[in-house]
Amino acid sequence: MTNSNNQRRPPAYPDTISGKMAQFAANLKYDDLPQDVRDKAKLVLLDGLGCGLAGSTTEDVLQIRSAMLAAGGGGGDTLLWGTSSRAPLPQAALANGAAMHSREMDDFEGCLHSGSVIIPTALGTGARVAASGRDLLTAITVGYDIARRTLEGCGGNKPLKDKGWHSTSVCGGFGAAVTAGYLLGLDAEKMQWALGYAGSNAGGTWAFIPDGAMSKRVHPGLAALSGVTAAYLAASNVTGPTSIFETDWGGFFPTYVGEKAVPARSIENLSSDFKLRIVGFKPYAACRGNHGSIDAILQMRREDGIRPENVDRIVIRGTPTHVKQLGKQAVKTMLDAQFSLPYSVSVSLATGGAMLDQYTPEQLRRPEILALARRVNVVIDAQVTGSEQPFVDVYLTDGRMLTRRVLVPRGAHTNALTDEELRIKFRSNAKLALKDAQVDELEDKVQKVDTLENVADIAALLIPR
Repeated sequence: MTNSNNQRRPPAYPDTISGKMAQFAANLKYDDLPQDVRDKAKLVLLDGLGCGLAGSTTEDVLQIRSAMLAAGGGGGDTLLWGTSSRAPLPQAALANGAAMHSREMDDFEGCLHSGSVIIPTALGTGARVAASGRDLLTAITVGYDIARRTLEGCGGNKPLKDKGWHSTSVCGGFGAAVTAGYLLGLDAEKMQWALGYAGSNAGGTWAFIPDGAMSKRVHPGLAALSGVTAAYLAASNVTGPTSIFETDWGGFFPTYVGEKAVPARSIENLSSDFKLRIVGFKPYAACRGNHGSIDAILQMRREDGIRPENVDRIVIRGTPTHVKQLGKQAVKTMLDAQFSLPYSVSVSLATGGAMLDQYTPEQLRRPEILALARRVNVVIDAQVTGSEQPFVDVYLTDGRMLTRRVLVPRGAHTNALTDEELRIKFRSNAKLALKDAQVDELEDKVQKVDTLENVADIAALLIPR
């Protein structure tokens, strides 16, 4: 007798973009990963856990966590990092993704911020199914790959951003779907359905900018929740669209970016060009768009001796996006400050840094920093195009003008932080939630993750003792 489930299934289309992605994602093995990719997967896991633990202590995340506990009805099996509380996996992935993203220290150059989507999905699902450390690293790798490839198929970040879409949440769900799907053991057919659901539920816009809304924190978590849900739907034989990227009516690329899409990029050199390699790590607790200007100011502070008292004004010359996204002078919320070039440049000039301790509710009220920020203007310069870094012009009280431009800010894979700098960052972040001995134990466990039989051993170390 014919299975009724099979009668309802549409035919598989392995030659579609999602079909090819699904074949890659379902069949990848740890032994297929080059050593540099394995090493990078450990680094993104370490950095992500540190960022998530630091974020777990913020007021924003306390509220988001409370909401997810309420949504889960007080039950669940998945840890909320930095606490002993648990929630259902989808809600926990949302809360942990928000925690990882909340201090603007999470990695970049994936689907903008892949880690805040992929790491909570991977560790939450992996702990639930008792996955090995090798499977966890493979799932992380495939998630980063598909999330980034989805962005590249859109023609990059700019076409999405110009439309008002936030790439982390719009593209991240595809990465989360294959990450969870890999750990659930989905075959290629079901993995393709999971991708179909990720595309059917993609969303998230830049509407948070005018009022510094907390939805920015939630976006990676929403993508994680969507991806986890997509994988479980597919695992239960709930069919999804098999041509989600390219179908004319309702396809992801036509719907979200139209003619700007470059679909071939999403599967170019699939299975050999691992996108995890291009991921960068933030040295500053601010939007990545601020980092080139922070580097420039810190260089002038160090090399030219500039200080607030001998600065008349600062002009940052960039793109219309710099003005629209990062030009706010008067900051009221942490998000305002993290997305403000005037604030970030001012605090860097005044203190010599732009780390977590400069982006707290208390620090936002310093009159001397706010006064300096009012003397920093962000303007459009036609010389700066695309995603290029702006010029920073510092007008001194003695009549001189200094100009600096950092084309590749620190933290990019082509201007990378050292492994030791990343470990220092992890320890300083994690110590906001855990005691020193536990931080050391967690770091050691992540370094040896490829030897673990059950990654729940890592999750257990995220509970404060």
